[in-house]
Amino acid sequence: MKKALFLLPVLLFVLPTDKTTAQDKDFYRQLAKISSGIETLSGSFTQIKEIRSLDVKIVSTGTFSYSRNRDIRFDYVTPRKMSIIVREKEVEIITEEKTTVYAFKGQKNAMAEMAQIMNTCMKGFLQELGNNYELSYVLNDQGHCVSIRNANKESENSFVTIDLCFDKSKYALKEVVVQEKSGYMTTYVFSNVNIEK
Repeated sequence: MKKALFLLPVLLFVLPTDKTTAQDKDFYRQLAKISSGIETLSGSFTQIKEIRSLDVKIVSTGTFSYSRNRDIRFDYVTPRKMSIIVREKEVEIITEEKTTVYAFKGQKNAMAEMAQIMNTCMKGFLQELGNNYELSYVLNDQGHCVSIRNANKESENSFVTIDLCFDKSKYALKEVVVQEKSGYMTTYVFSNVNIEK
C-alpha cells in the first residue's frame, strides 16, 4: 500500500488524490483529530544511533516533553547530560559546556528537517508537509506506519527516509527511524507517555 502521503510537523504538502485510499484518508483524519486535542505530553525515550561505517551503536536515554505551539524538548540523561529544545524556527542545544541556538532558516541538515517534521507530526498535519516530500502509509503489525522521503533527488538532501510508527488504536507516536545520507541511522522509541488535553 505505497501511497504518496506525508505526516509530520511544519511541511506544506497537497497530496494527489488518485494515490490516496480510504484507509489513508481515515488515518490522516484520525491523526489530525486526536493531535488537535493534545496540549502537552511527556514521557521517556531511548535513542539508538547506528554508525554503520564503524559498526557502532550509541544508546542514549532520557525524557521528552511537547507543548503545543511552544516546543518539543529532549532531556538526555545517558550517556551524557544535555537538552535539545525544538521551537518553530530554531533548535537550542544545551550542554554542560555551552548553549547553542541554530535557526532553521537556510539550514540543510537532518536535525533541522527532523525538527520541522516532528513539529508537523505533533500537530497532526502530516498531509501538509509540502512538495518536497513523498509519503507512504501502511497499516501493519507495528501499527500505522508512514515513510517520508525527499521528493527531490538532490545531493544536499540530509536524509534518505524518516519512518514513523503510531499505535494502532491511540495514534500515539511510538517510534521514529531516521536514515541519513551519511549512513547514520537513528531510532527513537517512546514510552511511558502522559497526555494532557
